[in-house]
Amino acid sequence: MKRIILGSVAMGFAVAASAQSSVTLYGLVDNGVQFETGLPKGHRWAAESGNWAESRFGLKGLEDIGGGTFVTFQLESRLNTQNGTYANGSFFEGQATVGMSNPTYGSFRMGNFGASELLQYAGILDPQQTQKYSFGTLVRGRMFPQAANGFEYLSPSFGGFTVQGQYNLTNSTTWNAGNPGSAPSQLGTTAGLGSSQGRDDGIKLEYAAHNLDVQAIYDEIRDGNGKFSNVYLASRSIFTGGSYVWGPVTVYVGYQHLSAPDASNAGFYGTANASALPAGVSLPTKVDHEWAGARWAVTPATFLTGAVYHANANNGNGNATLYTLSGAYQLSKRTRVYTELGYLHNSATSNLGLNGGLYGANTNDDPINGNPASTNPNYGHSQFGAFAGIATQF
Repeated sequence: MKRIILGSVAMGFAVAASAQSSVTLYGLVDNGVQFETGLPKGHRWAAESGNWAESRFGLKGLEDIGGGTFVTFQLESRLNTQNGTYANGSFFEGQATVGMSNPTYGSFRMGNFGASELLQYAGILDPQQTQKYSFGTLVRGRMFPQAANGFEYLSPSFGGFTVQGQYNLTNSTTWNAGNPGSAPSQLGTTAGLGSSQGRDDGIKLEYAAHNLDVQAIYDEIRDGNGKFSNVYLASRSIFTGGSYVWGPVTVYVGYQHLSAPDASNAGFYGTANASALPAGVSLPTKVDHEWAGARWAVTPATFLTGAVYHANANNGNGNATLYTLSGAYQLSKRTRVYTELGYLHNSATSNLGLNGGLYGANTNDDPINGNPASTNPNYGHSQFGAFAGIATQF
């Protein structure tokens, strides 16, 4: 296998040389340690990969075909560099795309968008820049959806304005529903690799000029039956946010509304009476999520960031607030050391966790039907977490 991979890389460089093109090998390795309280079975010390940014390696390249037009490709694998495994059972889970780009007409690409599903572009407007305790935490990872079997267009900039659209096919004879094997990542207890995901699409409007960056994104992800059945997994999302640079300080604000009108206890649990939930609580169909924060460049190599995130879910699911503080020091252009603290406070009927666990009770709250792998705290309980590590890019 190593010889096959190395041979492929060598062939890529040979083609690059003959076609006056370029192929780049790139990657990031991020390892650290963390401590978290409030887990179902107590506190935990752990060695973790990807707390600042998910470890990865990839190949990207372009070929100049004349007239300012380039053919582009990118292959990226996401890794756990503590144990050597790759993410979600898919080697190129990060992305696997090919396309064309021209400064006058924009860019077009096709394939598996993976970690560049349209909503993930909002990460530049997250104060914590998508670290582990960030804008994905209180929506159980809904800021990081996956997308496959798709195509995307990005317009050129018109005075700082750009439009980007993405559409991901189901490969099914039914318009919104998915074929088995079409789900690109873990979608929940009844979906994931080997199962199906329905239609996924979205549009992004952005203005980026001078010190201001503003985005508005609409995206939707359907389940294998073409329904919006889980607000955290298969739902509509409306996002708007912005950032403004003021000297050494960058301020951030954001708002997201999630809706899943087809969500029901019967559809999720198989029965309308979900005994695991607190009294008067049922599967949410709406979530409102907002945040604000600031990043301070204390020196050219030292950064401090503070942010507050809040989410409120309907149907009695309560609310949660996440307070974060992080710091980073650039040892070089490639390497940084970092740390982050996070405190998550839940209302009485909420069990959101720092690890963004799936909706539902853990085994403490429901010893019979609770998910034994859940890292969600008990209902109404808080969590504290801290981690530190080192990340290097190449």
